[in-house]
Amino acid sequence: MNNSLSNFKSIQGQQGMTLIVGLIMVLLMTLVGMAAIRGSGMQELMAGNMRDRNLAFQSAEAGLREGESVLTGATIPAFDGTSVGLVQAIDGSTSTGFWDTYGWDAGSIRTNLGVKMVASQPQYVIEEVTTTATINAADGSAIDFASSLKTEDTVFYRVTSRAEGGTADAVVILQSTYKR
Repeated sequence: MNNSLSNFKSIQGQQGMTLIVGLIMVLLMTLVGMAAIRGSGMQELMAGNMRDRNLAFQSAEAGLREGESVLTGATIPAFDGTSVGLVQAIDGSTSTGFWDTYGWDAGSIRTNLGVKMVASQPQYVIEEVTTTATINAADGSAIDFASSLKTEDTVFYRVTSRAEGGTADAVVILQSTYKR
């Protein structure tokens, strides 16, 4: 009987320890669960931002193609400053960041493409960059005096397109050079 009495006393001395260990385990599981919730929320935000950026890119690409279609017609409009968005080469337009501060609302053509799920329709500006005389010789042929007399003017244009994604915070600016 003395042996059972000592077992009973040792059990009584350890009753609170099980509660403390259980509470610590619950606390650890809560912390792991909260970290998982926070991580999945961050990944959801990143996926949303990527979607907005992709919408802006696709919209800017559509604006770029719309601007290039102006240059594929039989006649090209005048680049003398009378038409908004059709201008001579702008000083500094090749430098990084120029188009971030450009006055897009006043100096560009807004398309009516009807791009869905974007904050606004894409805009574009077409610059007449350079005019050069090129020799009209057959591909692979030597250039002789007679073929150097057959020159034609080649004009290069820079088309710059700006578009917003699902929110106005996602902005993409694309450029292409068009030869005509």
